[in-house]
Amino acid sequence: MPYKISWYIPDEVVYIHYSGIVSVDELRNSLQEAYDYMESSPRHLVHTISDVGDVVTPTTIKDSMNIIREVGSHPRTGWTVSIREKSPLVKMGSAMGSSIFGLRFRAFDTLEQALVHLKYFDERLSWHKDDAPKVES
Repeated sequence: MPYKISWYIPDEVVYIHYSGIVSVDELRNSLQEAYDYMESSPRHLVHTISDVGDVVTPTTIKDSMNIIREVGSHPRTGWTVSIREKSPLVKMGSAMGSSIFGLRFRAFDTLEQALVHLKYFDERLSWHKDDAPKVES
């Protein structure tokens, strides 16, 4: 499976690691799973970290936008941060798509940069519960 999803911080931050060739169906499934994680959380905002550094072939921007429109964003979606994206074109497309859908989005080179961003914008996160897999940045 080209993605693994888990809590980075239980009920507060979802962590998705993508790798290999990400098909349309796999992207749809991962976004639906993330939606379900958010649905299960009692928290008012749930953030997402998407690690795309090990993706060999991403889904096209057009297909990605169609899937995002289809799955929809959860009403309690907080920040969506992407880490380790190598392609400036994909970063730009992600930012543009997020703007169209009214999502809070930022792309970072490292997990550490993403965490600094989340800590700044959500001081109530329970960092003492951080139990997610650590990634090479």
